[in-house]
Amino acid sequence: MLSIKSLDEIVIMKEAGKILSLIRKELLKFLKVGISTFDLDMIAFDLMKKNGVISAFKGYQGFGGYICISVNEAVVHGLPSKTRILKLGDIVTLDIGIKHKGYCVDSAWTYSLGSVSNKIKQFIENTKKSLFLGIEQVKPGNKISDISRVIGKFGNKNNYGIMEIFSGHGIGKKSHEEPYIFNFDFVL
Repeated sequence: MLSIKSLDEIVIMKEAGKILSLIRKELLKFLKVGISTFDLDMIAFDLMKKNGVISAFKGYQGFGGYICISVNEAVVHGLPSKTRILKLGDIVTLDIGIKHKGYCVDSAWTYSLGSVSNKIKQFIENTKKSLFLGIEQVKPGNKISDISRVIGKFGNKNNYGIMEIFSGHGIGKKSHEEPYIFNFDFVL
C-alpha cells in the first residue's frame, strides 16, 4: 500500500537525506585504490555512528554489510569483503541506506577509480541521465509507468540490457516501500 508522508515525516526524511549526503561525501575521501570493500563498510559504519544514525541495510533480509558496495560486474547489493581490494579502473557503486528517527533514506552513486574507457564514462553518465529523465516524469497526471517507460526507452536506445528483476522504490519507515519503479515499459 502506497504511504503518503505527512509534512512532519517529510521534514525527518529531509534531515536524514542531509545526513546521508554528509556520510557519502566523507566516505568518498576513502574510496581509493588499495582499500578493501570491508574497510569501506567499516568506515561507513563509523560515519553512521558519528552522525547518530544506523544502517538501514545491516541485517535486512540477512544482508551482512552496513552499505552495499558493488564493483564492476556486480549489478546491485554487493556485499563488503576483506578480499575485494579496489584497483585502478574499477567501477564502484556505493549504495548507502540509513535510519534516522524511525525513517529510512537511501541512495546509490557510481564512481570510477582512475582512468576508464570512454565507453564506461558514457555508461555511467547515461545511467545518471536516465534517472533524471525518470524524475522529469514525476508530475501531476502522470503514472508510475510513465517514469518506467522513459527510463526503459533511453536504455534501449543506448543498447543497454535492462535488469527486469530490480526496481527503484519508495522509502519511509521501511527500506523498500511502494511505489516500485521498474526500468522498463510495462502495462498494468
